[in-house]
Amino acid sequence: MLAEGIEPEFSFIIHPSEITDKTVKFELSAESDECAALAERFGLQAIEFFESVLTVRFLRREKAIRLRGKLRAKVIQSCVVSMAPVESLIEEEFEILFHDENQIDRDELDDVVQFEPYSNDLIDIGEVASEELALALDPYPRSPEIADEVLGPYLPEPEDPAMKPFAALAALKRNK
Repeated sequence: MLAEGIEPEFSFIIHPSEITDKTVKFELSAESDECAALAERFGLQAIEFFESVLTVRFLRREKAIRLRGKLRAKVIQSCVVSMAPVESLIEEEFEILFHDENQIDRDELDDVVQFEPYSNDLIDIGEVASEELALALDPYPRSPEIADEVLGPYLPEPEDPAMKPFAALAALKRNK
């Protein structure tokens, strides 16, 4: 989540106290000004569209809010080599559990359970979708026009089977 006092570019607030054990569906689409603001935040050339379908449900046993989402976006990033525009269609699914930070019993929670805390009866599912979009971006976009010959010195060498870490042990085992 964003730091306190910073307004998210794409926001849709829900109140967990109003969520029941019946699934509630939200379909969100970012307007062009929201896409432009998110593109600037994420260092992109542009976001042509950004939409998400989110379902929210209260889980009684876990005392948590489960958010499941599917997002779609068309983004334009800069090639890491040539700075040329690289278009990408992103389609991602995610699931997040939210617990009220005032009701978290650390002893009761498994170390394995991952969750996000919320406070003041507020969860910004628009911001959650934005963060998931950021996580889905290619960290090193490369234009298809950039030939491997240009990058040759920077690409990893094909692995020589004899140079693998356990090659010597495998050879000893074969000699037995």
